[in-house]
Amino acid sequence: MKTDQLQSLENLKPEAAKNGIGFGLIALILGIISSYILVSTTSMAVVFVSPIVISIIIPIVIAIFFARDLRKKIGGYWNLRQATSGIFIMFLVSYVISVGGNFVFNKLIEKDMSSKIQRSVVNASLQLMKKQGVSEEEIDKKEEEMNAEFEKKSNGTFMQTVQGHLIGVIIIFVVSLIFGAIFRKDPPLQFGDTSEG
Repeated sequence: MKTDQLQSLENLKPEAAKNGIGFGLIALILGIISSYILVSTTSMAVVFVSPIVISIIIPIVIAIFFARDLRKKIGGYWNLRQATSGIFIMFLVSYVISVGGNFVFNKLIEKDMSSKIQRSVVNASLQLMKKQGVSEEEIDKKEEEMNAEFEKKSNGTFMQTVQGHLIGVIIIFVVSLIFGAIFRKDPPLQFGDTSEG
């Protein structure tokens, strides 16, 4: 491997962290936008579609952009291990920023955002059930079930929170491995190059 390529790979971790900061800030902003959309609508279609588009589809497109950008910043080539580790660092930094920012937003800025989202989701679900001709008794039962489920989530223990974050990190690693396999790009073999690695 050439010296300039090795020097570029030394920048992998810092560049991955920088891209992670950018990705995390974008994910945080998208999450806040999604929250405001959810609390301002009674449409069941919007309640279900907007989180999928804003929280899954758009972040995947942005992640692809940042992964390709990271590969370019380190010289355009990396093997599976390098790609996976760089993308994992990027995603992990992004996750920390997004989770931390959402915590600050929900605890200090919009303290009742969670309850507003809960009301919006419940109301949209109940309206859909009414349109489908579901009986009032079943609607009331469903409302109680949904409220109980939201209450359970909002009153999770410290250990449940830690467990949730550990699962999140495992998912991040698996996704990083998939992205690493997709975006790996080994340097071309050169005649007369007997070096290994």
